Amino acid sequence: MGDSEIKNLLERANAQVHIDEARKKKAHQAMMMEMEKQKINKQRIEMRMSFKNILLQQFYYMDKLFFYIYGGLICLGIIFIAVLQYTGVSQNEIITVCMAGAGILSITSIGVIDKMFFGKMAELGASCYFNTKQCVAAWMVISGMVNVVVLFLLAGYLNGFWRVGLLQVGLYILTPYLLSGMIALDILSMETGKKHSFLFVISGFLMSIGYGVIGAIPGIMFTAANRIWTAVFILSLLLFVIQIKRLFNRMEKGDVLCMN
Repeated sequence: MGDSEIKNLLERANAQVHIDEARKKKAHQAMMMEMEKQKINKQRIEMRMSFKNILLQQFYYMDKLFFYIYGGLICLGIIFIAVLQYTGVSQNEIITVCMAGAGILSITSIGVIDKMFFGKMAELGASCYFNTKQCVAAWMVISGMVNVVVLFLLAGYLNGFWRVGLLQVGLYILTPYLLSGMIALDILSMETGKKHSFLFVISGFLMSIGYGVIGAIPGIMFTAANRIWTAVFILSLLLFVIQIKRLFNRMEKGDVLCMN
């Protein structure tokens, strides 16, 4: 018996069965709704599992060298400040060192972005699942949290051991942090900066010298100078936010390397 004969037999058998069209339509709609619901739930589960698995694997296999360097610099800075206190340096000198440390911390955290994501040192940066903007934003959040903790510890140290007001401490530390971040973001946004990473090192060195010069200015650490520090801090914060927004806009347009 051929396929055509079997098909004819089935058609004749179906013709003898009475089918309620209303119930047939209702059953079909219920079946389609259930299939769609299962499909949506499956996609949600797969998306959740995919995001978790990919994120964990990317962080596991990525080159963590710059994480270690970043953490090592933070530890060395804390040890260096403790040594300075033991040797008996003055209050202004220790504040100047903290200013330089905050600036180096800012430049280092942005320099890590350059190496990890633009320098193709990590699988995460080259993934099709994450774009460059997401990677940079994630690292800025992570490093920002670490930096805030470190800067908070520095502020507590200056306030506790040197009796410097918290407002002054915040201005002395956060202002250099923002200024260095602005310069580092400028380097990151330039094509020359992405090709020559030593510019981050040079800028960190020059900014440290600059903070040393600022710390040597008579009266710069007095309460009377708080208005100047406040004005510079507010201006630096506004410019820093604008620079981050511009950097992300350039990533979206493809002016800065886009990897997805």
